[in-house]
Amino acid sequence: MPEEHAATPFLEELTAEVARLSALVVEQSAVIKQQAERIAELEARLGKDSHNSSKPPSSDPPFRKPPPRSQRKASGRKPGGQKGHKGATRTLVDEPDRVVVMALEGACSCGRCRSQIEVELLAKRR
Repeated sequence: MPEEHAATPFLEELTAEVARLSALVVEQSAVIKQQAERIAELEARLGKDSHNSSKPPSSDPPFRKPPPRSQRKASGRKPGGQKGHKGATRTLVDEPDRVVVMALEGACSCGRCRSQIEVELLAKRR
């Protein structure tokens, strides 16, 4: 029976240590839960910008690249009329039916009347 007396204090120490560690685990679980909620809140705040909240555009981070505006793909062709396409342009006539002169008002930078300058230019063309 002397062995029983020696094992009892050891067993009591182990039981006390298990109880202390269990309390520590419960305490740490509560802290982890609070931290997880805080992390979720901060990640939600990080994901917000002027496009998906009421924040002003000036609060958008400078390193974030804006989304592309157009989803169109390049066709590989050069801009403008393509080779082989027949153009449709109105031809100029040598003798127009009528000529309308739209007189400008005000003075030129040189001080002369603009409408007088136009009349002189038209006279030179004829």
